[in-house]
Amino acid sequence: MTRLALALLLGLLAPCAWAQDEVCEPADPVRAENRDGSVLTALTECVSPGLRRHVATLTCEAGRVCDRLEVTQEVAYNRMGHVDLVDLDQDGMYEVEVRGMCGAGPNCEGDVYRIDPATRTLQHFFSGGYYELQVIDGWLVEAGRSSCCSWEFHLWQLDAPHDLPLEYDTMDLMVQVDASGDDDGTVTGVTCTFTRQSGDNSRVVAPPSRALERICEHYGEPYELTSPDTTPGAP
Repeated sequence: MTRLALALLLGLLAPCAWAQDEVCEPADPVRAENRDGSVLTALTECVSPGLRRHVATLTCEAGRVCDRLEVTQEVAYNRMGHVDLVDLDQDGMYEVEVRGMCGAGPNCEGDVYRIDPATRTLQHFFSGGYYELQVIDGWLVEAGRSSCCSWEFHLWQLDAPHDLPLEYDTMDLMVQVDASGDDDGTVTGVTCTFTRQSGDNSRVVAPPSRALERICEHYGEPYELTSPDTTPGAP
């Protein structure tokens, strides 16, 4: 993701505005056993009062360490920083998720590392700024609030070729869910738009599946789906 795009998504102010007199606190290890018999563990160490280090270890057969990942963070600028183990696509193989700096809203920086089955190492799979990350119908979906009344979803088709890590600039689709309301804060209308990115241009497209169209139900209200752009030669 470009630095400007990430900053806009997180809604960040200048870094000094977020600096606090925070002190590193270690975190107990978390452990997950993968379906291939390997084991992932992750923990947080304190290098110094102002610097934390997240450590993930992949242990293979006979207790052999196949790979070790270390990510350091300045505590003052990553107050909510932590590491966890997640199984994004529910395939029995866990990923390492490192969260970092947060914006004024719910979005926080995040990096995901997954096990490369060929090399038995942890590869940098994804980098972005988001509230939630999940896999829906074979697509990685990054969800984040883009304004008071709008959410933005970035989608990557997992069985399509991509350079890693997956980032904002390489997304396949974007979904914008915009809500309008009255003075009492009641939602009176929702518009949902799927667009396919092509360089600096985008084209409105139909949702690839009903499962992905359910993203439009984010506000729990009836929505209007923007019609696809069928103009010949549209980017």
